[in-house]
Order: sequence, then structure tokens, then C-alpha cells
Amino acid sequence: MESTPTTQKALVLHARDKPMSLEQVPIPRAKAGQAVVRVLAADIVPYMNEVLTGALPYPLSLPMTPGNTAIGRVHEVGPDSVLLKPGQLVLCDITIRGRDNPHVTILFGIHGGGYPEAQKLMDGEWRNATYAEYTTLPLENLYRLNEDVLTNQFKYSISDLCLLPVYLVPFGGLSDGEVKPGEVVIVAPATGRFGGGAVAVALAMGATVIAAGRNKSALELLEKIHGHTGRLKTVVVTGDEAANAKAFKEASPNPLGADVYIDFSPFASAGNTLLNSGVAALRPSGRAVIMGGVSGNITLPYLDIMFRSIRIQGRFMYDRKHIIQLIQMVESGLLKLGTHVGVTTTKEYKLETINEALSEASKLTGWGSHVVLLP
Repeated sequence: MESTPTTQKALVLHARDKPMSLEQVPIPRAKAGQAVVRVLAADIVPYMNEVLTGALPYPLSLPMTPGNTAIGRVHEVGPDSVLLKPGQLVLCDITIRGRDNPHVTILFGIHGGGYPEAQKLMDGEWRNATYAEYTTLPLENLYRLNEDVLTNQFKYSISDLCLLPVYLVPFGGLSDGEVKPGEVVIVAPATGRFGGGAVAVALAMGATVIAAGRNKSALELLEKIHGHTGRLKTVVVTGDEAANAKAFKEASPNPLGADVYIDFSPFASAGNTLLNSGVAALRPSGRAVIMGGVSGNITLPYLDIMFRSIRIQGRFMYDRKHIIQLIQMVESGLLKLGTHVGVTTTKEYKLETINEALSEASKLTGWGSHVVLLP
């Protein structure tokens, strides 16, 4: 009889000025409230190498096994599990929340929160994430996937399923923005990874989408992918705040303006002219959701926002209900994955080639490309 393995391969980060090392470590055991998952594929976000080197100074507890959202198969469950069973295909969500205070949040394997209550989560149970053959997650962070529908009926690969987190982030913002069928949504920039995901999700939610960005060819790609819906318009933006707002309004089928603006301005953006343009293009009682990475402060027109009853909010990641809803959208066929939504480049790497994977992911930042780690 073949013995059950007790050790696994895992990538370990000991210092941010040194590369990760591939090590043999024990396979964890599931305690109450936990499950051990065999990682089948882990998403690699484009900025992951910057996180690991400290160029993006996200708080991390070292040594640790980093990671991103993953697709896995349940290996072992804790004694209090009532739904999950070994062998099930699951989405592994890395948004870990304090059980006695869900407002305390870390991103498993990538961001320790930066304040004592959150850092305690990464310092303790939730230090070693998904860049390994096995990992431990809270039971509530695992979501069963209909393997028959996804892999047999729709023919999605495990790597295709790693697109789910690319959709989940914008879906959290679009849901908080209360997007309804028939409404008009401005996505800017729409040419990046999460912006491109937002376009697909907003269209699946029944909205008309105004996709904005500086890269005309990237916008033309979105038109090629989603043009058949008849509900996608594109706008090439410039550094002129007033001109951008005017272009957004002209693209809206509602002469009063768009209903929702969702902002994905990246970390390197200077100022908030794009945000101001998006807010200016909203109809009275419109909603703006901020989900980008701009550092520093923003300035907004106080009286204009007040007189037009504009709602502005930030959104970090997503909630449990969003994950369940999004999985339902994918499993029903309402929201597509892979080549159906223009993701034509999927590059797969093993743990042994993590440095190549991180380098490649940093280059493939736009929509249509995807890098995954296959432990």
C-alpha cells in the first residue's frame, strides 16, 4: 500500500533582497476551522515581483511562502467541516478576515495589512500561502466549483479557472456600485488586467460599458472581443481632464451622463485627473467606486459633488457574497473565461521556474494575457 506523503515542495521567502528558495517542508494538517488544499494552479499578479522585492512595500512576515488566489483540490478537512470533502475542486480565496472582527483583513501570501490586528493574522496561522504543493486555508475561504460543468461542459482548463480572481476584484466594486441591467458604466483605465475584467463583468451584469484608456490598440482589442454585445463603447483618454469628461458624456447613451464610474488608476499614476473626469461625467445621483492603487491624496470638486448628489466610495477586494454570485455567473455560462473573452495567451510555470514566471507576469499586464503557477 502506497504511503501518504508527509512533505512537499514550497517556495520560501527569507529576505526581500534575496530570491525565494525552493524547499522541502511538512505538509500541514487541518485543524478545526481549516482545510488543507492541494494547489493545482495559482494566479500570479503582474506586480508580484515588486511585492517580494519590497519595491511595493506591502507588509510581509518573513520567512513565509507567498502566493495569490488559487484553484485547488481539498486534501484534508478539519473536524468541524460540514460541507467540504476531500477531492472537491475549490476556489481558494486569499482575503482572510479576523473571525471575531471581519473588518481586520489580510491578503494571504501578499499583504499583511500593515496594522497590528491584521499583522497578527499573517504572523501566526496565515503565513504560508499558495506558492506550494499544499496550503492551509480557513474553511470559509474555500468555494466549491462544479467541475463537471466547468471542465467537461465548458471545456475550461484549470488555468482558465485562475481568471476568476481577475473578475472578482472588479465585481466587488461593480456590486458595491449597485450596477443594474441597462445602466451605463465607465471603466477607466479599462486596458489593464482588472480593468479588462471589469469590462467583461459589467457587460455580463447587463450594463452598457464605456471602456477608457490611453492605448488605442488595446481598446480596439476590447471592441473585437465584446463588440457583438452592442453595449460597448470606447474612449481614448488624454491628459486633458475636461476633454476626457466631455468624451465620456458624449459616449453615454444617457444624455444626463453615466450611472457608475469605476476607477482602476495604477500606483504609478500622478494626480487624479481621470477620477475627476469620471465623476464629472456621472448623472445626478451617480456612483463612483475607487479600486486603483494611486498613492497620496485626491482632490474633488466639493460643491459639484454635493449639488449633484454624487456618491464616492472606495472598495477593497470583495465579500463572500460576491464570490458566490460570480461563481454562479460563470457556471451558468453568463460570464465566460479563457479565449471566449480574449485571453489568448496563458503561460504556465512550475515552482522550479518561479523567477521566469514573475518576470513574465510583470510584462503581461494588459488584458488578454495570463500567467499561472502549476505546483
